[in-house]
Amino acid sequence: MMSSRTPRNKPRALAALGALAAVLACGVSVSPSASAAGIYPTCNTTKAVSISSGHSVTVPAYNSGSGKTLTCNLVFDRGTQNPAVTALQRSLKNCESYGYLTIDGYYGLETMTAVELLQEDYGLGADGVYGPNTRDSMKHYSSTLGCARL
Repeated sequence: MMSSRTPRNKPRALAALGALAAVLACGVSVSPSASAAGIYPTCNTTKAVSISSGHSVTVPAYNSGSGKTLTCNLVFDRGTQNPAVTALQRSLKNCESYGYLTIDGYYGLETMTAVELLQEDYGLGADGVYGPNTRDSMKHYSSTLGCARL
């Protein structure tokens, strides 16, 4: 009895595995941001970047605890709430004309959508991930200057 079921179910199982593999392969190929986001750590702080004599802008950064800040990413994640997100939101709201944005330090759907729109405006891949390309393209908030690019 078991041998009569096996040949009939085997093609179905193989077809299901093939469909699953196709879906997974497609998911990997259409969402490179997920893998690109893994290249850099998640931003957890801010750093001042000097842009002219005596003036600096505040940008999201990553601090590993060693005191050295590194390039980082912010991605839509219901758990990401920190000063880096606040700095990004402040720049988006005050410097990039996303006045509707709530500055709450939470990288939610509203912030991700603003990042995607910004990326579209600057001709970047609109994936909603704040990373090095987005950082280098956008204007950042400065308490002394207002807004400026890096």
